[in-house]
Amino acid sequence: MNEQIRMDFIEPRDIFLSIKPKFARLIASGEKTYEFRRYKPKDPVKRIWLYVTSPLSELKYIVEVGEIVEYPTKIPEDGIGNADFNKGLKVSKFGFSIMHLYELVEGIPISKLRSKFNFNAPQGFIYTDTFPELVDYVKCCEMRRVY
Repeated sequence: MNEQIRMDFIEPRDIFLSIKPKFARLIASGEKTYEFRRYKPKDPVKRIWLYVTSPLSELKYIVEVGEIVEYPTKIPEDGIGNADFNKGLKVSKFGFSIMHLYELVEGIPISKLRSKFNFNAPQGFIYTDTFPELVDYVKCCEMRRVY
């Protein structure tokens, strides 16, 4: 499904996360059905904005997520890393279920993120309401629903 959309559903408790390109590709292909982290935000999160690290170095995806699962709660083993999570083999103890994926038709490079929005790649997570101008900018960007 590659319909083009506009982001008019962004909420203030979305978060930014950094992700390596290989994991971004696995999410985009649907092979990775959960994003695993060592922490979870205090507030409920509906969407994760993915900044893809070097060599891509751009804000590229927005993921709609389900409820956060905490180990030892079991998850379906239909995705990469899910079985390891269920066995307690991951350092990460929280799983964000990936429901839908949206792709910015043109990713926003780090040079623009820094110069225009004073944004740097998150080390942990950052709430999107920290960067209201960036949120407004992304609302006007062309996006495609991947799934």
